[in-house]
Amino acid sequence: MSAGTTTLGDGGTWRVLVIDDDPDVHAVTKLVLKSKTWRNQRFELISAHSQAEATKLLKQDQDFHVALVDVVMEREDSGLELCGVIREICPRSTRIVLRTGQAGIVPEEKVLNEYDIDYYLNKLDMTPEKLFTVVRACLRSSQDISTLLAYGRQLQSFTRALQYMSSVDNLVVFMGETLRFLEVKHNCTTTFNYDLSLGGAAVIRTNPSATMEQDERHLSRSLALKAAHEAGAPLMHEHPGTAFGLDASNLIMIFEAREENSGDAAEIAAPTLGGIVFTMNSGVVSDGARRDLAADARLFIENWCIAFSTLRLRERLNHEQELRNQMYHDRLEGIATMVTGVAHELNTPLGVARTAASAAGEFADELLRNRPGSSPEDDETAASLNEAVRLMNKNLDRAHRLIQSFRKLSASQLSDERVTTDIKVTIEDCMETMSPDLKKHGITARVEAQEGLDLLWNGFPGHLSQVIINLTQNAIKYAYEPGTGGTIDVFIENAPKGDGFRIRFADHGKGVLETIKPRMFDAFVTSGRDTGGTGLGLAIVRNIVTNLLHGSIACDSEVGGGTRFTIDLPTTRGNGQDGSAAIALTAAHE
Repeated sequence: MSAGTTTLGDGGTWRVLVIDDDPDVHAVTKLVLKSKTWRNQRFELISAHSQAEATKLLKQDQDFHVALVDVVMEREDSGLELCGVIREICPRSTRIVLRTGQAGIVPEEKVLNEYDIDYYLNKLDMTPEKLFTVVRACLRSSQDISTLLAYGRQLQSFTRALQYMSSVDNLVVFMGETLRFLEVKHNCTTTFNYDLSLGGAAVIRTNPSATMEQDERHLSRSLALKAAHEAGAPLMHEHPGTAFGLDASNLIMIFEAREENSGDAAEIAAPTLGGIVFTMNSGVVSDGARRDLAADARLFIENWCIAFSTLRLRERLNHEQELRNQMYHDRLEGIATMVTGVAHELNTPLGVARTAASAAGEFADELLRNRPGSSPEDDETAASLNEAVRLMNKNLDRAHRLIQSFRKLSASQLSDERVTTDIKVTIEDCMETMSPDLKKHGITARVEAQEGLDLLWNGFPGHLSQVIINLTQNAIKYAYEPGTGGTIDVFIENAPKGDGFRIRFADHGKGVLETIKPRMFDAFVTSGRDTGGTGLGLAIVRNIVTNLLHGSIACDSEVGGGTRFTIDLPTTRGNGQDGSAAIALTAAHE
């Protein structure tokens, strides 16, 4: 039995510690209390005959409801010293009654208050009725204090449970704590079945180590709840247990938990049927106590239904999100497969074209060399032919690099595993991929790195590529007025603390309005709503950098002074996490 626990019902007893150096006092106290009961529980008396014996006993067992302490034993203040020991090691709910046979020795009021002593009795004036009345009053005080202490402990349990409540399983644990709270408050036991279709599997237990007999009682009460439902008993009203096969100490309340609708009126879930049975431990319960219990039961059920429907909806939405994430992965995989196939098909004709262009250049040179006395017109034709061949080779090489960039980008975005790569090459590949858009808007991109910097990075190049592409698209759309052109500078250096890289991404364009700057990483915040902007690009960037790359991103901008993003990335950090945290937002953007 743990300290502070008040034994309730099912064979529990009221534990009274009797400390007195007179054996007759122990005998008469036992004689008075042995046949008494309070709230259907008998008294258990534990005796100690001296201060030393009582101190030894208290060090072994501290769980007492009432202590009857003689003031004068070995010394005149032995009882008062024992009061100090009791208050130091026993629960605060333990009540103390001082008894003395020397009427002139009365402790000062200060001492009585300090040790929280309930009564001071003169043995000469103590009748059996008065002794029982005092003990009963002390038990009532002990119960009230135990209840208040239990409230405090339960509030702490509630707070801890709320921090981790993310599923119906968490809710079951949380509501088990709440039920125990109600049991202590109303001196009862409960059977709460939140889904009668599941039978005993849906009974929330307040006692994990229930006996077989208690399990059978839970089962019989669950059957009574089902009978109440089948009989059409009104919901959220208290019904006597005698109406559905239980005895008069039981109070039944049934309910329906309706899940929240996620938006489709055609998919409203059927209600979940449940109920609760309160079994009173006291033989006589007042109408006021029953009303209080029914009120608490309704509040408990209402909170359960709200939380249950909310969490069920959340679980369903999470499942739908997982399906969307899988669809997005499948789409990326399809794109990657398509890009790989297209690249494979294009590589062959591109290779043939590059070979043919080189051969054409060689044939033209040989033809001109073998023609004696060529004219200026022939020289000009030869020069034009060589320039045409050079342009052909240049653009064929560029097409080849673009195809390779597409293949690398599509493959790396599918990977959620860390790889070691050259971070500068990764960014250059992104700029190569974006080169048609950059050239169309007259924007030049420059990628540079700190001199002597080791550019090997163990990370997720696909996710970093998404960040760089989004920032580049943002600069193309918003940094420069149409037709003016400009530059984008990307500089790679050591992170300030030397662990990882710092990427500085800067344009030299219009900058960001002061009204938008504080919220520029928020979803749906954009200055280009009239041009089709969604305001998701930078939100995706921050999501990827912080949640997937485990880094940080900051922005500095002035109107007319350009915009600068600073990205800090760790070199490596533990095991890679999957991309699901950012995929949903990216999918929405797509």
